[in-house]
Amino acid sequence: MALPEAQLIRQEHIIRDMQFTSDVKLTRKSLVRWLALSLGLISPNESRVLMLDVLEALLWFHYKGEEPEINRLMEKINEVRKGSEPANPKAVRYHLLQLKNAGLIDRKAGKYRFVLAPMAESPDLAVSVEYVYKKNAETAFEKIRKAFSALEKTY
Repeated sequence: MALPEAQLIRQEHIIRDMQFTSDVKLTRKSLVRWLALSLGLISPNESRVLMLDVLEALLWFHYKGEEPEINRLMEKINEVRKGSEPANPKAVRYHLLQLKNAGLIDRKAGKYRFVLAPMAESPDLAVSVEYVYKKNAETAFEKIRKAFSALEKTY
């Protein structure tokens, strides 16, 4: 009989403390991969690159100050993938849903954008991602403290 733990998970964030070496800074692709690994969006030695392409396209639109709808996003993803086969729209939607479930992106009126920190005075993506991860950690630790408190009463 399977345990229902998976149903209890509301959100999950993995943060990796990684070395930020000079070779990481050499190309945009290596920076996007480093960020994705660092933020737990992909696993170490991940060979599938679609999440990286989706992330790179979203970053491109963010830094251009645009909020793309799915067709423009697909065009950009396929441009990023130049030389590879076109991205599967169903797989792209899956990765967008993963980013949305992680609280990193939002979809409003059919347009995608990164979620910005509520009190941010600028669209600083680093501040916003940090806010999302810290807020999730604070909520999780609040519940962890309650669990320790309840456990302590059982001894």
